[in-house]
Amino acid sequence: MMSLLHRYVLRRFIYCYLLSATGLIGIFLVVDFFERIDEFIRRDVPYSDLVFYFIYKIPGIAFYMAPQAVLLATVITLAVLARDNEIIAMKAGGIGIVGITLPILGAALVVALLVLASNEYLAPIATKKMNYIFKVKVQGQQTYGDTYVGEDPFAKQLWFVAKDKAIWNIRQFDPEEGRISDARIFYRFDNGLIRKRIDVKEVVWNGTHWEFVDGFLRTFDQEGNGTTEYFEKKIIPVLETPDDFVRNIIIHSDEMSLRELYKEIQEMTLEGKDTLKHRVEFHQKISYPFISIVLALLAIPLSLRSSRHGGVLFCVGINLAMGFVFSFLYAMGVSLGFGGFFSPLFAAWGPFILFSSLGFYLLFTLDSEYIIPRLRL
Repeated sequence: MMSLLHRYVLRRFIYCYLLSATGLIGIFLVVDFFERIDEFIRRDVPYSDLVFYFIYKIPGIAFYMAPQAVLLATVITLAVLARDNEIIAMKAGGIGIVGITLPILGAALVVALLVLASNEYLAPIATKKMNYIFKVKVQGQQTYGDTYVGEDPFAKQLWFVAKDKAIWNIRQFDPEEGRISDARIFYRFDNGLIRKRIDVKEVVWNGTHWEFVDGFLRTFDQEGNGTTEYFEKKIIPVLETPDDFVRNIIIHSDEMSLRELYKEIQEMTLEGKDTLKHRVEFHQKISYPFISIVLALLAIPLSLRSSRHGGVLFCVGINLAMGFVFSFLYAMGVSLGFGGFFSPLFAAWGPFILFSSLGFYLLFTLDSEYIIPRLRL
């Protein structure tokens, strides 16, 4: 009997969740389509790139829309069950609220874990491809990543220090093709003087190592005297792979998995850099999917209470208002974490403690006519 009931409620919830998630993602894509389409048309970008841009955008949207979809699915499922008097029938059969809503909470947990896994393995790859299409192919940026801006033309290009301490200056990097254009590489003595410089038109990854194409190699001694070697194609040992270049160049947190972000934090800590922003983002990436559970926990008592006084739309309105309050406080906590007012752990998880406690309280007082029980004198 109980397993049949659980399957029945779970089927209702999954159906409502898929509809809610599809609707929210679709609305987001439509709005973004009308915001971006002019840029794609103006740049005469192929339609295939336009299609793939929005396909690659879906995992990131699903990450942010999952909690809201769980909230809507919980509200609609319980409101419809209450409207059809199925909740009353279940309770009359000796089944408590926990037994009725346990499949919803279990499904919310599964959704949170799936979103967390997607954000670790799928979303970073899709976001990199999406950003590459928009930044390079649409906006025409010469470098894919962060650049320094200044009067010096070299300062407008990309600089980073390689594993062998060589300093790279790159005009353009194509992560899809594994191709670097117009690179200058500087090797230094311990006293800071240049001992070797490589100027090359292209550096191409052939699957195992980098091929330097059309360039010259200058070698200097301590007195500054040097020799020059021109080459059409040359293999020069480089420790970095294309993925290493991506990690050095692309430092946006939304393009990093949790492991990459944690590694970035560890490296920055060893270098003595400020890691506050990255630590807040790390905890935010972990905590955000579990908003689904908190919103489901809040929606269960609020939906059952509000169904006594109104219909489905009334239930949806009450729960959306509570979801908005939670989202506002969560966003404010993260912002205060970035500002250093809260610790990264409290900034990302503090609202969970508050609203989870509120959800359990509303659940325990569900059979009372009053949210705040009256005291007997």
